[in-house]
Amino acid sequence: MKGVVKIKDKINFLPKVSSFTILGDPGCDGLGVEIMTTFSKAMNCTHTDFKIILGDLVPFGLEEFYKHIYGIINDVSPNPVYTLCGNHDTDYYVKYFGLKNYILVNDDLLIVVLDNSKRIFETGTLDFLKGSLKEYKRKNILILFHIPPPNSFSPNSMKMEEWQKLKAIMDPYKSSIKYILSGHVHSYFSEDKDGYKIIVSAGGGARLEFFGRLPDKKSSFHHVLRFYFDKDSRLKYEYMSLADVSYDREIKNEKIQKYLSEAFRNESMAYIRYQFFADDAHEKGFAGIEKLFKALSKSAFYHAKNYFSVLNKLQGIDRNLKTSRTIEKSDMKELYSEYLPYSIKARLPLTQYAFGEAYGAKNNYSALLPEAIKAYNSGKDIKPATYYVCTTCGNTGRLDKDLEHCPICGAPPDKIIKM
Repeated sequence: MKGVVKIKDKINFLPKVSSFTILGDPGCDGLGVEIMTTFSKAMNCTHTDFKIILGDLVPFGLEEFYKHIYGIINDVSPNPVYTLCGNHDTDYYVKYFGLKNYILVNDDLLIVVLDNSKRIFETGTLDFLKGSLKEYKRKNILILFHIPPPNSFSPNSMKMEEWQKLKAIMDPYKSSIKYILSGHVHSYFSEDKDGYKIIVSAGGGARLEFFGRLPDKKSSFHHVLRFYFDKDSRLKYEYMSLADVSYDREIKNEKIQKYLSEAFRNESMAYIRYQFFADDAHEKGFAGIEKLFKALSKSAFYHAKNYFSVLNKLQGIDRNLKTSRTIEKSDMKELYSEYLPYSIKARLPLTQYAFGEAYGAKNNYSALLPEAIKAYNSGKDIKPATYYVCTTCGNTGRLDKDLEHCPICGAPPDKIIKM
């Protein structure tokens, strides 16, 4: 079996399990292409017996969204997928995914899925937990629900009285309850609370939250958690980043890859072209037309980003930095060894000037990316800086003091923007 498992019975028996994957919150920021590409990576990144999604499959309760996410799961997941109900999963959840309170159980494992999508545990939900823990005593127990317990990372959690209700039922079984998992907060963190291991994992597609702290490598990426049994049959887990995971089903189709690449180039060109047109309208005093071109440019940007995502070009920060450095080095080599010499030989002064300015600018900022790569590899960010960009020639660099003119093309200060 693969794809969505619609839960019809509260008690669901599993065969022997070697490992399974848990991820959270693919859909509450919308079901756009970039988000669904990340979600598809999550559906494919590990070879496990099944997956569980910790809620918020859709942005809100429109049935079209349920059909969309249901279809994607069935199309891309190679194994069974169980779900739980999140606060965004209203109206049609039961129709597409089934019961909101249920267990998955075998001789080694008990997984209890509970509904607190309305930020409370209803009496029937608590009674179901009490009965399940009493009836199915197992050495490895997981409790799953969407809204996390009170914690030191995020205030976006359940009220303390709800936690106390839950804790009163769980305490007699504390030694067997290995983990309590929630989604809802778009990050990854864990902590001990009242003797329980609390894990929040909601990196399955929606934008991430960092709580004002510098993200570390376990909170700054979309991710899944893979659970497995060690040699002593104890349940363990590992964090698995999606940053360098590929979902290449689409681009294995050569025709589709060609279409996507062409569409990306077309939208990228449109993005730049509309920027040019907006600048021209601004200079001529047509503010309304300028705004229209800026809106069209932004639209083209997001179309291009979606194609870029499906082409599997959106990777982690490390890959992005290194790719950028490789491209810049290649551009400089072509400018210096081919483009510029030929324009000189052909006596084409405007082209020569354009290539010369571009080469000078790239040479000027050539140290910036290697510095960023070095900092990132040591687990640090680069120091915040003010950069300048010359709007005449594109020269860029750190702005340590105000410039009297652009060092490449000589443009005056009012043609140099600060970033």
